[in-house]
Amino acid sequence: MTIFVSVASYRDPELVRTVQDCLARAARPDDLRIVVNWQHLGDEDVSPLTADPRVELIEFDAGQSRGACWARAQVMRHYSGEDWFLQVDSHTRFAPGWDQRVIGLAAATGVPKPIVTCYPPTYEPSREFTGAGVPTETTVTGWSGDGLPIFGQRELPTGDGRPVPARFVAGGFLFAPGDLVREVPYDPYLYFHGEELTLSLRAYTWGYDLFHPTEVLAWHYYIREGSPRHWTDHTAAWPAWDKASRRRVNTLLRYPNYGRYGLGRTRPLSAYAAWSGCDFAHRKWTDWRTVTNATAGTP
Repeated sequence: MTIFVSVASYRDPELVRTVQDCLARAARPDDLRIVVNWQHLGDEDVSPLTADPRVELIEFDAGQSRGACWARAQVMRHYSGEDWFLQVDSHTRFAPGWDQRVIGLAAATGVPKPIVTCYPPTYEPSREFTGAGVPTETTVTGWSGDGLPIFGQRELPTGDGRPVPARFVAGGFLFAPGDLVREVPYDPYLYFHGEELTLSLRAYTWGYDLFHPTEVLAWHYYIREGSPRHWTDHTAAWPAWDKASRRRVNTLLRYPNYGRYGLGRTRPLSAYAAWSGCDFAHRKWTDWRTVTNATAGTP
């Protein structure tokens, strides 16, 4: 089973270690094809990756970058029919045998179009890596001023080891059949906020079922204090990009379309709203765990 691994990297000193760890921790590293959108200013040494035939670098000057969604969309253009698709960030560490384990979890869902996704627990490069952390699920913690949900995470309850239903995808760890690239290509016109929401609802309406893993498969470097950020490098341009991006997300919610970056026709948007618990019109979210517990307690 081949896996296309998408990595978007913006001036990230963790890039080389991330790619090396992805290969080193895989049970079948030769079945991986890693494509990196490498956005840099000419000051990074990626020579350890350039000689590896399993790794392809798509090179851009950081000044030309239009953000994470644009970067991920460029990577998807290099997909060439691999069985599976994995998207991670360029500051990630992997569990031993992560590839075979996540393939097994996808099979355990029992559905034809599974997505296995999560916010991984954290690691910090300056500290000894301990492998600590627990699986989590994505929740809504609030709403932005323009009516988009803000995501957070909470620990998953102990289960039987099988993946559990998810309502939202996480851009930093997303595993799916390779057909996702063709059916739900990344929208390069999004900037940041709304990325995960639109990907969730587009995938769901295409017939994909979302799941969280109940075991830790990777770790993510969240804080990254002092690291370059796209918006701090593009101070003049990013507010307009972000405003246009948010408007684009809200347009999809209010006036659904079925174009290249629109919805699928397998399920309606209303079905995703019901599944996710999001009332987009009134900016309310119903916690499915609360509903489940209340139903379980009904005589």
